[in-house]
Amino acid sequence: MQEAATLKSPQKDAILLLAAQAYMNEKRPGKAENALKAINKEILAIAELADYTLLYAQLALASDRFFLARQLLGNDKLADQTQALPTAQRLQWHLMRGELYGLLGDDSKSIFDYSRAAFLLDDTDKIGAIHDKIWQILSHMPDEEIISNVKLSTDDDIRSWYQLALIARETQGDIALQVDNVQQWQQRHRAHPAAQILPNSLQQAANISKNLPQHIALLLPGSGDFVLAAQTVRDGVLAAYYEVLGKDGTVPTIRLYDTDSKGAAALYQEAVDNGADLVIGPLRKEKLAELMALESLPVPVLGLNYLENAVNNHSNLYQFGLSINDEATEIAERAWVAGHRTVLAIIPQTGWGDSALNAFQQVWQKKGGQIATTSTYSTSQRDYTQVLEPAFLVKHSQQRAQKLRQLLGKNIAYTPKRRRDLDMIFLVAYPQNGRQIKPTLDYLYAADLPVYATSHIYDGVARPAQNSDLDGITFSAMPWTIKAFSSGSIRPRKDLPGNYRNLFAMGTDAYRLHQWLELLKTLPGTEIHGYTGSLSLGANNQIVRKQPWGIFRNGVAVPAPALTAGNRLQ
Repeated sequence: MQEAATLKSPQKDAILLLAAQAYMNEKRPGKAENALKAINKEILAIAELADYTLLYAQLALASDRFFLARQLLGNDKLADQTQALPTAQRLQWHLMRGELYGLLGDDSKSIFDYSRAAFLLDDTDKIGAIHDKIWQILSHMPDEEIISNVKLSTDDDIRSWYQLALIARETQGDIALQVDNVQQWQQRHRAHPAAQILPNSLQQAANISKNLPQHIALLLPGSGDFVLAAQTVRDGVLAAYYEVLGKDGTVPTIRLYDTDSKGAAALYQEAVDNGADLVIGPLRKEKLAELMALESLPVPVLGLNYLENAVNNHSNLYQFGLSINDEATEIAERAWVAGHRTVLAIIPQTGWGDSALNAFQQVWQKKGGQIATTSTYSTSQRDYTQVLEPAFLVKHSQQRAQKLRQLLGKNIAYTPKRRRDLDMIFLVAYPQNGRQIKPTLDYLYAADLPVYATSHIYDGVARPAQNSDLDGITFSAMPWTIKAFSSGSIRPRKDLPGNYRNLFAMGTDAYRLHQWLELLKTLPGTEIHGYTGSLSLGANNQIVRKQPWGIFRNGVAVPAPALTAGNRLQ
């Protein structure tokens, strides 16, 4: 640094670049950034510009300044001349862009850069790892985007990736048919990198397809308070079953058992005695807990609920449901990447509202974010002004104005203001509540605050006139609710109550999961595209859901755009 101070450009800039790298090696990022800021990047040679960009982007990513990293890695001058760079620099360039674009939700760009990185490698294991990254992105990409890229992509290799993804998406409910179609794709695209090094999950699917369950026991209540929920789940299971059957696919036999007729343990044993090689259910937590307490489970169980605080000692007992915790966690992750740091939480006075807040808070505070205040409401609330106004301190602003009038002895023009430290709202609400909460926020001078909501804000029924009050809300979307995300034909009945419609989609995914459980367990991190989200296996054998992002525009729920600097510039 002392030497650089005695020099002029371009020698000065070259020395500063060396200093920045030395500071990074000594884990002194602040000093490294000061050196980089002093560089005149406009006069750097292309190789030095690449070093500068990659080093600065690394610093930005390490401190969660994602849009600064995007600005750096989007340098047009460098992008136009990457072919002139040494292979190591080109590889790092494409890998960093692939990771960043994936984080910001710009999936197509992420896939492009990852595919270019794979071309620069000759190590099959490393190529396979990148192919797995590409496949993971494709696994949660919306149907509409995949189909569009198949039609519009001008790059043959990239288009073939999307064709492979479309094949897998269309055969998600029939693993045996998927394996056959993937093998046909390989024959047609022998020279394609993925045909030579197939993503690991597609390789393993061929082995899994040879040993699928043939007899499924479906354990659900047949009466009582949970009967409508059980019937809805059952209808979802059967809809997925008949979809495969209608395409001449291979399906297991399914036998229903009423969990109200006897204990879950006794029913499980009865199902095993009748030849079941997989059990789906039970639905109620206490029934699932009964199975979890058994000493052994010779036949795998896909429970339709979560026991959050219970230790699962069974390697073949899986838990799957519609946990709001997954969605709250996702919202915290996305909001943080978007640059938000101080939150107002608005939640219902219910157990699931508290659960959502706790899940959000755990992630948010661990990252360093702050929940400035929490407003709770009754689901039967009619006037939300009294509930929300204290959180925005509008009355404090009015009181200050009144004091100023008294001090000056005259009336003054004044517009009330809300507190300015908040930069986002975390909302848990059903549509009927959300349609009143959002206009109340606007009334309280908070129309400019981004609102992130869980999937409960949208029940999948298009009501543009009513939902216009939800405009601008970004939400974690159940894929089945927005056609662009999931173009499959399976949909719940429109006359189902809103809070039951997602249970139908859960039943559909439960049927699909029965084929993929072994693969999810064999290859951690593998994602299966479902109607309730992209499904993977997490801790305690719990199925984790990751959902795409929707937003209300003119009362219509549509896919939310990828995050850009326009959302929140850092």
